[in-house]
Amino acid sequence: MDIRKLEAFCKVYELQSFSKAGEVMFLSQPTISSHVANLEDELGVRLFDRLGRTIMATQAGDVLYAKAAGVFTNLEQARAAIEELRDRVVGDLTVGCSTIPSHNILPGILAGFSERYPEVTYTVHTASSAEVIRCVANGDWAVGIVGRKPGNEELMATLLAEDETMVVAAPGALWLPEGDNPISIVQLAAMPWIMRDRGSATREALEKALASEGCGLGDLNIRCRVEGTCESLAHAEAGVGVCYTSLLAARELINRGAVKPLNVPALAGKRDFYLIRHNGRYMFPALKAFVDYTS
Repeated sequence: MDIRKLEAFCKVYELQSFSKAGEVMFLSQPTISSHVANLEDELGVRLFDRLGRTIMATQAGDVLYAKAAGVFTNLEQARAAIEELRDRVVGDLTVGCSTIPSHNILPGILAGFSERYPEVTYTVHTASSAEVIRCVANGDWAVGIVGRKPGNEELMATLLAEDETMVVAAPGALWLPEGDNPISIVQLAAMPWIMRDRGSATREALEKALASEGCGLGDLNIRCRVEGTCESLAHAEAGVGVCYTSLLAARELINRGAVKPLNVPALAGKRDFYLIRHNGRYMFPALKAFVDYTS
């Protein structure tokens, strides 16, 4: 059903005149009459009775107007909302995060951003880095924060934070060697391990570090598999096993002595976190302000 013809019908209904509807819409009376006639042909019913110079809506015309008026009201509301989005930093911003930035990076960013732009609201999704990258690439989420630079050329990646990687364990774990002497990969592999899920950037970083030493995940004594960083650290704190994690995630536990970093030179390293967004996505003011704020 053509929206322009529907608009002509509504104007005729409201003004009870083809000529007045034409004046309001800057169209000729024959054009207005043609629009209404085409609608009648499409619907197979008469919408107006022509009684001399007077027109009167039929029952079908009353039904159509009741529904069509709501459509145009919704369109006007949508137009007003879009104009507000276009001109002001308002609206809902959807952010996807992998586990570590969701807990240790994003909250601080949102606190500062909210002070500057109090009319923006947020929907935050926490998922693996692979899932965040997929959802940003698909256009499901406006921006994402992940622990690896995506290979997708359609995604813009801006360095957001730098971090350190380490192996941690409960200080009192019985299977830990005494002292703080360096631990070899062979020694470490024999210890019980807590392993993150597939798609995790932390797990990918571990796999790369192990590969550089000529071994892989299959060489580790994996005791427990978990989905997130918080879970892996909680299990490490309880003494279930060692876990490979980041300083950002483990700092609080380390500071209070709940876990301790192990001296594993082969697995000590750096990692980066990136803000990602789709190149082709139109940036309303809220999204643009967020990207600028984090740059």
